Amino acid sequence: MVISGFELFNKRIGVGEPVHGGDPVLAQSITETATITLQHHQDFFALQFVALNYLHPEKNQYQYRLEGFNKDWITADPHTRKATYTNLDPGRYTFRVRASNNDRTWNEVGAAVAIVVEPPFWKSELAFVLYVILLVAILIAARKVLLLRERANVRLQQERAEAQRMHELDLMKIRFFTNVSHEFRTPLALILAPMEKLTQLADHTHARQFQLIQRNARRLLNLVNQLLDFRKLETQGIPYYPAAGDLVQFVRETTYSFSDLSEKNDIHLSFFTTLERLDTLFDPDKLEKILFNLLSNAFKFTPEHGRISVRLDHAPGADDAKPGVRICVEDTGIGIPVEKQGRIFERFFQHDLPTGMINQGSGIGLAITREFVKVHGGTIGVESEPEKGSRFTILLPLQPIPQAGTAAPVPFPLAATAPVAIPIPQSQSAVAVTPRDSRKPLLLLVEDNHDFRFYLQDNLREEYTVLEAPNGTEGWRLAIETIPDLIVSDVMMPGLSGTDLCRRLKGDERTSHIPVVLLTARSSEEQKREGYDTGANDYVVKPFSVEILQSRLRNILRQQEATRKSFQQYLAVKGSAVTITPLDEKLISKAVAMVEANLEDADFSVEALSHELGMSRIHLYRKISSLTGKTPVEFIRSIRLQHAAQLLEKSQLTISEIAYRVGFNNPKYFTRQFKDTYHVLPSEYAMRGVKKDTPFGGGSFAHGVS
Repeated sequence: MVISGFELFNKRIGVGEPVHGGDPVLAQSITETATITLQHHQDFFALQFVALNYLHPEKNQYQYRLEGFNKDWITADPHTRKATYTNLDPGRYTFRVRASNNDRTWNEVGAAVAIVVEPPFWKSELAFVLYVILLVAILIAARKVLLLRERANVRLQQERAEAQRMHELDLMKIRFFTNVSHEFRTPLALILAPMEKLTQLADHTHARQFQLIQRNARRLLNLVNQLLDFRKLETQGIPYYPAAGDLVQFVRETTYSFSDLSEKNDIHLSFFTTLERLDTLFDPDKLEKILFNLLSNAFKFTPEHGRISVRLDHAPGADDAKPGVRICVEDTGIGIPVEKQGRIFERFFQHDLPTGMINQGSGIGLAITREFVKVHGGTIGVESEPEKGSRFTILLPLQPIPQAGTAAPVPFPLAATAPVAIPIPQSQSAVAVTPRDSRKPLLLLVEDNHDFRFYLQDNLREEYTVLEAPNGTEGWRLAIETIPDLIVSDVMMPGLSGTDLCRRLKGDERTSHIPVVLLTARSSEEQKREGYDTGANDYVVKPFSVEILQSRLRNILRQQEATRKSFQQYLAVKGSAVTITPLDEKLISKAVAMVEANLEDADFSVEALSHELGMSRIHLYRKISSLTGKTPVEFIRSIRLQHAAQLLEKSQLTISEIAYRVGFNNPKYFTRQFKDTYHVLPSEYAMRGVKKDTPFGGGSFAHGVS
């Protein structure tokens, strides 16, 4: 057995024959060669072999393998007697071949030749040595650079540490004032609210004193809001929530909201514009705060008999192609020194005031104003001359309103300018309920603040039976036990928060239909959206007007009544055939399907229906009654009678057969119930075949509506 030939790229290689102008592969005959060395690019070669058995050579068999590449022997074609290999990885291999003679006896010795595939230079041992040397050099250089940087950082650390310490102190102060500010909002509601009612009821002499309390409480509320806005500037950034509106009307109304202050201080307040109307996109909440801050400063630093004016007109854009709008707030106050004007918008900056004038500012109002202007894509500047006055100019780009209603106004909560009235409570238990009046809706009030809960209960008890809970956990328990008609809940409570309570209520079939109104001192747009995302029906920011809250609650109840009627129409029209998705409608659809599936079963009762729906009898009663206005018994009976009406019109069955088929054991009882519902006897209905009122009073029989 010998290896008889060697091929490279399908070309037989002879002894001493150079390959592609390089060194020869075979220095001697292949039969005498022990090792063949190949370069990495010589990756397509073949070895030929032959057995030295000339007795019946056509019966010789061959097997080969390349150790390091093949695990098993490979049977070769006895006619070609060749093994071909391609794309071998660099390394050392041993090619072995064996043969069997005509009696199938294998020659285990066979023939062998070593094959070495050299790696490319970049994978050679020398290359790896160079790589190691280069890596060590890089590490040494990197270490040296790091040491230099560390030395430079050490020189800066002392300055940075001091700056960081001061920054942390500032953040601690802001965090403290923010927490205190949040706590201020509920007591402010308890101050502002009674003042509104007392002012309305008081005589002229006392009314002026109450108005003084109201005015200063509102000013305190504005300072609280500024602190909260400033905290958001430091930590969260400023979101932009544009809404479509008339900018002229908005600026005019905001300006003249200072009319009472103008009269009190004997300052002439005016608004000028050449525009009748300007519909555009802007953030009402932030633009109101911009104007409020500028006008507040103007009144603060303008003496009696002075003038304050607000001017609104068009302004060309930077490239004269994109027009904008200019808002100027001008006063005849004390003015700002030239050297101070460059810093007037810095945080906490306050310039010195003339003797006798107290600076009541905090140094953050104008900083917040500038940030709010930037959010609109605009700029703000100041021109001032001491003892003559100041003019603040705001330039805002005009944003066109998108078509197809894509820029519908964002729903805003009740504003802080609409205060409420709150009585002072006496001692009260943690959870209480007003005497139950079946004629009044049941309202569950969840509020951890004892005083505020008392105030709401005292103002709502005339229209509602009020059930109280001091926290979200207790509120959830009472909601499951009583299934109220309305739930009013605070958001920020220990344990189960108002948003978590709302999310749990809306995710449970037993309570998903109950409207939820969230009350909170958190007024940011993100927090409002979070409240609405949980399924809340309304979101009210403290302080608020109790009259407006009551109006909203009435509207919600009217919507609930409309929803109840829609369920009745739904049952009268299609029964279980309608495909719907909301949780309450799914429950009604499932209940209808259950009754229809057991239509002929006279023993199918409310207990069976509640078991099929996976809720208790009492919860089923409250749920069905709330959604349809019917008891579960009436609900089941109405569906049975509905199908009976269809059978009377479309089938030839007798009245007794129809009664049994829709689950009535007594035909006389069936006849009486049918007449009470449709106002005709079953026999008359079958004969007349005309449409009458449905069991739900929808104006037509169920089978007659498509």
